[in-house]
Amino acid sequence: MTEVLITGYHGYGNCGDEATLLAIKEGVEKMNLPVRLTALSFDPEFTKTEYGINAVQRFNAFKVFFAVLKSNVVVSGGGTLLQDVSSTRSLIYYLGIIKIAKLLGKRVMVYANGIGPVNKEKNRKLIGKVVNKVDIITLREEPSLNDLVSMGVTAPPTYVTADPAFNLESESSEAAGEILEYEGVPTDKPLIGVAVRDWKKAKYGDEYLREIAIACDGLIRNGNNILFIPMQYSTDVEASRRICSQMEEKSYILSRSYRPKEVMAIVGELTLTIGMRLHSLIFSAVKNVPMLGIVYDPKVEYYLDALGMEKAADIRTDRLLGANIVRLADKILNNLDETKKSLEEKTTPLITKAKKNDKLLKELIRKA
Repeated sequence: MTEVLITGYHGYGNCGDEATLLAIKEGVEKMNLPVRLTALSFDPEFTKTEYGINAVQRFNAFKVFFAVLKSNVVVSGGGTLLQDVSSTRSLIYYLGIIKIAKLLGKRVMVYANGIGPVNKEKNRKLIGKVVNKVDIITLREEPSLNDLVSMGVTAPPTYVTADPAFNLESESSEAAGEILEYEGVPTDKPLIGVAVRDWKKAKYGDEYLREIAIACDGLIRNGNNILFIPMQYSTDVEASRRICSQMEEKSYILSRSYRPKEVMAIVGELTLTIGMRLHSLIFSAVKNVPMLGIVYDPKVEYYLDALGMEKAADIRTDRLLGANIVRLADKILNNLDETKKSLEEKTTPLITKAKKNDKLLKELIRKA
């Protein structure tokens, strides 16, 4: 039995990170190899129950060390793990696990990671030293490859693939309909989904929330319904409520957290997604729902470009205007068939690239 340990931002209720763990789990199951999975998690009991795999409390140093010691393969898996925007401490955590794993002679795969931003020079040097010793790297975006090379990571075989969530299949349209009925969301008009987050680093502060409120009012008056979809419920629901409190028209917010496949099914019932959260955009691509992005991070900009979709603004540098959101949304809605065809053509190769993550992981497991 090959023991595989998965590290990542799991157990926090972030739909994107949970989708990543689910995609890895399902990908490994399809390999038909004798593998036992363990994930590091903030909430091990949730992870065990939800995914049917073993889980270890990520902040219990003894248990984490023992999990690494017991493993044959360590997967530093999915998401933007190697960055210092949230904190240097987070970066050290993930690098520390990689370093311990290599000191113990384990095979290590950096799996579908987005790299950066890494702003501190000492952190860039540290990434270069540690990551240069892993066995294989797959990256979620092309700019991540450039970042790693600039940090001196050139030794491991490295591939640009795509986010593993592109491999997920959603729950059925019927299941989505039941959720929308439970939530009291009407389906008599085109439904536009809004997936926002609080981002304190926006150049103009939280002004962007007010502009989204203006845009949502305008879109409702143009004959649409608005549904807010918190992707990390514990935090995003508050940002959604702040927008709703500034609106004049009635909108809807999902009343609880849903599983990744349920959220993807809900997204499949939309006519358009207006998204900040990366996985709201990826789920939309998988379900062939056109999107309009609000950029706060390089990963969002990359996937909007890769999918050929519009961005309303980059709030790192620019002012978001509600009127511009309405203008761009109307442009998409007035050319829906053409936009969906283009989106499907752009999404298909990304689905193929995402499958390469598991192909390479399978090879690594066989060697362990």
